[in-house]
Amino acid sequence: MKKLTAIIALLFCGFVHAQENYNLVQRGHLTFPGKELANIGGYVDSLGNEYALVGTSTGLSIVDVTDPDNPVLSFEVNGVTNIWREVKTWQGFAYVTTEGTNGGLTIVDLRELPASINSHIYRGDGAINNQLSTSHALHIDNGYCYVYGSNIGVKGILMLDLADPWNPVYRGRYNELYVHDGFVSGDTAWACNIYDGIFSVIDVSNKANPVTLSTQSTPGNFTHNSWLTDDHNTLLTTDEVENSFLVSYDINDLGNITELDRYQTAPGTNSIVHNTHVLNDYAVTSWYTEGVVIVDAARPNNLIEVAKNDFTTFEGNTFNGCWGVYPFLPSGNLVASDIEGGLYVLTPTYVRGCYLEGTVRDAACGANLEGVTVSIVEQNVSEQTDINGIYRTGTAIPGTYTITFSKPGYTTQTMTNVVMTNGQLTTFDIQLSSP
Repeated sequence: MKKLTAIIALLFCGFVHAQENYNLVQRGHLTFPGKELANIGGYVDSLGNEYALVGTSTGLSIVDVTDPDNPVLSFEVNGVTNIWREVKTWQGFAYVTTEGTNGGLTIVDLRELPASINSHIYRGDGAINNQLSTSHALHIDNGYCYVYGSNIGVKGILMLDLADPWNPVYRGRYNELYVHDGFVSGDTAWACNIYDGIFSVIDVSNKANPVTLSTQSTPGNFTHNSWLTDDHNTLLTTDEVENSFLVSYDINDLGNITELDRYQTAPGTNSIVHNTHVLNDYAVTSWYTEGVVIVDAARPNNLIEVAKNDFTTFEGNTFNGCWGVYPFLPSGNLVASDIEGGLYVLTPTYVRGCYLEGTVRDAACGANLEGVTVSIVEQNVSEQTDINGIYRTGTAIPGTYTITFSKPGYTTQTMTNVVMTNGQLTTFDIQLSSP
């Protein structure tokens, strides 16, 4: 498991610090005077225009980002005043949650953009008729809206049928534990039970009778957000606590969910990770005071940071800065919400990591050596071997490097002129000798 995983120095036209920006260029910026921003989504109209759907403290702002260098505010949908808003889309409609009392679920018809929009508030139907006042987050999959952390029951999951997107129909709920956020794919929900420090795997095929299949604790015991990789073999999670990590899990066997790796940008700053999304096996993550961080998760047991833009003015372990990032616009541009600073439009350059992996053993007896420090010298990247003597590390920047293997009581071994290439695995199985 990674002990020191951040890229502390990166080569990009010379050396630049990981705190600075690389492979992720700021394009446009739009401020929202008198408002704070919450989470963010995106939408493309029938003409191909791209929009950022920006949750604000007063509602939803719809911003045209077709020209990424010049974002333009198109429409605003007012709502109750509250700092929490999340937004997702389905078939031309946006759905907006809020924890503001009597805010309900705002539904926005986006199909007439860029000319006009229409909106109304859903407050529940059927068994929950007119009961939906507040909710924290939501996810939409396969024609169902999963509303998390509402005021109903234990604040688990409400399941709404979107066959008529303007008029949701309540189909059932998960009512075992509070759910803060989550990801749903097909018949399975990956629910983040933040106050219990776990994620729950829930069979939601029968909306009236969901069944918990498995649970798993996360390192920070404050499980905030989850997302599946493209092959659905790996789950990524975040814990919304200081000194937190992006974490990957092997989920092929629900009876034995296994942590694969954990990654932390800017170690030592106690920064707080927030929301991650996955696109083409890149984890695109909002990281409060560290801005937007992109991690290559194609090898989920070796998470490598490959891009970053720290546009925030804050540092450390505060809940300031980047709330959310949306990576799914067809142009490839990202839109990110900074709580105090406004909307940022960013253009990424996606690269795979240069992977370095292997095993270190005792030359005399062949035993696996734990705690060997493996360093990519020119990049100041360090990793320690695990209990099985295995190390996994890498860098975003290709080049020719010096690799050292060191452990107290053993002679340091140095590999020189090691060529590392994006998307390529370099393997060294090393034996260390005592002096």
